[in-house]
Amino acid sequence: MSKFYGFSILSILLFIIGTWMLLKDLYTSYTHGRNIVKINKGIGLAILWVVLLIVWCLLSWKDAELYVRYENDNIIESVFTNIFWIEFSISNIIKALKSSGIRENGIYISGDFYKWPKVKSYNWIETNIIEFKVKTFFKSNSSLELTINEEVKADVEEVIQRNITL
Repeated sequence: MSKFYGFSILSILLFIIGTWMLLKDLYTSYTHGRNIVKINKGIGLAILWVVLLIVWCLLSWKDAELYVRYENDNIIESVFTNIFWIEFSISNIIKALKSSGIRENGIYISGDFYKWPKVKSYNWIETNIIEFKVKTFFKSNSSLELTINEEVKADVEEVIQRNITL
């Protein structure tokens, strides 16, 4: 791997990818709109990512300490790598704390947000399960399923009718 002033290309790439992921997740969280129907929240997964975030912060602290004591030459590479893992953890915490569901501006499922124009069709496959056909980047069509409480089915139908033109 080629080095440039203590930087490895891989560590710089990781830093850029981590920054892009974090900014994308923050932007997506900002543009969702209000929640119409909450499905579930991954609090257990969020706890795991918080623990990993703490681990990466402690490793970064240890790297900084080693640099001050022993003038470690690889500190910059290590810092960029640790920053990537910190950004990755924060990104996953954001995704885990956002509950899947139907929102004002689209559908949010497992960290992915689909704006209403990307939703091509929907179908109630059971009285409380709705299937959405969405256009994704790599696939032309993908299916998503959400389980809806019977009490909010009318609200869901109203939001879908208002936003999806078939």
